[in-house]
Amino acid sequence: MLKRIRTVGAATALLGGTLLIAGCSGQAATNSPAGLSNSGPQAVNAAGVGTAQDDDVSASNCSATDFQIKLQAQPNPNQYLLTMTNTSDKACELGGWVNLTPTNMANEPIEEVPSENVEIPGGPQDITLEPGRTAFAGVHAELGDKGDSNTYVTSGFVASPADMSGSVNAPVNGLNNEPVTEIPLKSLQVGTLQPSAQGVLF
Repeated sequence: MLKRIRTVGAATALLGGTLLIAGCSGQAATNSPAGLSNSGPQAVNAAGVGTAQDDDVSASNCSATDFQIKLQAQPNPNQYLLTMTNTSDKACELGGWVNLTPTNMANEPIEEVPSENVEIPGGPQDITLEPGRTAFAGVHAELGDKGDSNTYVTSGFVASPADMSGSVNAPVNGLNNEPVTEIPLKSLQVGTLQPSAQGVLF
């Protein structure tokens, strides 16, 4: 079965609440998702970001292999922070979303898992990502029971950025940065790429 990808309207963001989460230890919410270092830049700098808000996102001058893409687990088990870091020596144009295909332990695609690209926290942007900089997106996973025939045990993802050729493996890290190898996944929603991690979780 082919993986189903569709776009839903920005109104979906209203269901996301405040989009900010508090740490498990009871400390106040910090506007920063788990897994981000406080010692370095957490967002693309202003000089490296375009702000066009229309849906006509230009094709990129880069390919998927110019990036390191990871998912970071959050205290809410349904939430992941996707990071997309430019590892090339050139500025790269980003287009809207990163398409994610779950994979099993043999690194084979699980195309039966429904996946949709959603306009959260807003519509797709044209973003120019300078070398060494990172863009962010929220990922919401509907989790299930391993005994459910509609639940698939996922050990990672293949990431295919929109408007780019190729794909790369996107590993998942837990709250303590340990590798996550089993996610009982029923469906997936991926938000738009943003220059900052603030507000992307849903």
